[in-house]
Amino acid sequence: MNVIILYVGLGLFIIGGIGLLISAFRTSLLWGLAVLLIAPVAILYLIVHWQDAKGPFKLQIFGIIIIVAASYMNGGASLPASVRSSLSSINISTPLSSNLSSSGLQNHQYSCDGRQHCSQMHSRAEAEFFIQNCPNTKMDGDRDGIPCENDSRF
Repeated sequence: MNVIILYVGLGLFIIGGIGLLISAFRTSLLWGLAVLLIAPVAILYLIVHWQDAKGPFKLQIFGIIIIVAASYMNGGASLPASVRSSLSSINISTPLSSNLSSSGLQNHQYSCDGRQHCSQMHSRAEAEFFIQNCPNTKMDGDRDGIPCENDSRF
């Protein structure tokens, strides 16, 4: 159902854009061509010829509102995985508690801060946290869930 609402909003937005283009061509051939071929001119046309352009513009705004509402009802738009991984390497996440260390007595806090390699880790528990919770780690070459197997420090 939300997809249908999304398409209705998109349809209204497109119809409003076509209406704006028709309005510009009715004003003059030059305005029409400029609005069609040079995107920023549409804003200028909207300002200069508000009386002629306000109907299609309001239809476009209504379409955008419907698109945003449908996206919100659908759980919002998600970022592509490549963008999410890039953002996580900028240290935007909050520190998370890892599992108890191997001794079971200490509870360390780690956060995904962009580190990817065993040489950047201070303990096996930290490496385990990173491969389980952070994107693009390079510490488990054989993908068996055990990080830094060949690191003699741990």
